[in-house]
Amino acid sequence: MRILKSLVAMAVVALCSMNAVAQTESCCGSGMCAEAQELGYKPYSYGFVQVQGGIGTTFTDVSCWKLLSPTFSVAVGDMFTPIVGARLHVNAWESKGGFDTMGQYYAGMTAFNQSEGGWELLGSPMKYKFNYFNTNVDLLINVFNIFSKKVHRPFDVYLVGGVGLNYAWHNKDFECITSQYNVGSDISNAWGASQTPRRHLLSHNLRLGLLADVNIAKNWSVGAEVDFNSLDDRFNSKYKDADDWMMTAQLSVTYKFGFKKVSKPAPPAPVIEKAPEPEPVEVVAPTPVEKPKPVVVEEPIKETLFYAIRESDVDTQSIINRVVAWCKKYPNKKITVDGYADKGTGNPKLNVGYAQKRAEKVAALLQEKGVPASQMTVNSYGDTVQPFPENDKNRCVIIEGK
Repeated sequence: MRILKSLVAMAVVALCSMNAVAQTESCCGSGMCAEAQELGYKPYSYGFVQVQGGIGTTFTDVSCWKLLSPTFSVAVGDMFTPIVGARLHVNAWESKGGFDTMGQYYAGMTAFNQSEGGWELLGSPMKYKFNYFNTNVDLLINVFNIFSKKVHRPFDVYLVGGVGLNYAWHNKDFECITSQYNVGSDISNAWGASQTPRRHLLSHNLRLGLLADVNIAKNWSVGAEVDFNSLDDRFNSKYKDADDWMMTAQLSVTYKFGFKKVSKPAPPAPVIEKAPEPEPVEVVAPTPVEKPKPVVVEEPIKETLFYAIRESDVDTQSIINRVVAWCKKYPNKKITVDGYADKGTGNPKLNVGYAQKRAEKVAALLQEKGVPASQMTVNSYGDTVQPFPENDKNRCVIIEGK
């Protein structure tokens, strides 16, 4: 009953969590915006295939440490949201039961069943083996993502709860022991009537456990899972007027697939600052004077190139061509190529690199078109200097010559 109440509580948490995630995604647009942009893909939702292997034991009148057996699992599933997922889980191999009272009847004796090769030496306790097959539908709750705004991390812990069916068979060892030796009580009919003994059993399986998972790559993770399974009273071939319990502890390898790509926003159109038009001047008839010699007026130049987030490629050739023409017209003048990044995105360390990369690409393009490196000074200010009040305009390169 306790495990059933736990499963109901998990279902309520899952429904509340799905609603919370839906509200978060509606506020963010595509959901998980910053992390998705950083990773290059949306971390949720995704499908997965899982393989597990480890040990299991049952809880009976014999110490559980003496009943350890190998176990193996495979599963397929889907994490629908950062918090809620589900899987179809199949667990099978071998389980053990035993009689802790055999020693008082046969202390010091030894015997072995040569035909079956399964049950073990007489003594205290005497153990027997049988096979089982569990099929469960499990609900997965990512415990960390319930409380954290960051949904992608190296380490996650999942609460596991599920319901399913258990099929057990091949308990000939038990039949041999109960038919040949005094075990203190008549329990030969645990899997069926003694007149028509059954060699298999179909029962329920309720599960509650924890899965710790470590993400080692985009598509791969490794982990460890411990589950407690509540089974029919007859699972270990004996009655005790309560459900039998089996614990499994397994290591897991998980392959994840079906991640969605992040659609990059279209870069804003480059904005070219235009020089203000001169105010109209009243024309006054000039006094006839001697014509002076022509004087070359040196005009300064200032051009600005704007960029999208994390972009450093130049796509406004008209600006580059104007700067090249100015440099050729005034070969004795120098220009400065200053790179900037906005404070609104990234971090200071990354932004210094972005600004430097933008300035160097512009300088390289000018040099390709004939502007000598000696005529240019290249600077990177990162996000320490913001030349414009509008955040997005500060992803820019400013070229200035006087």
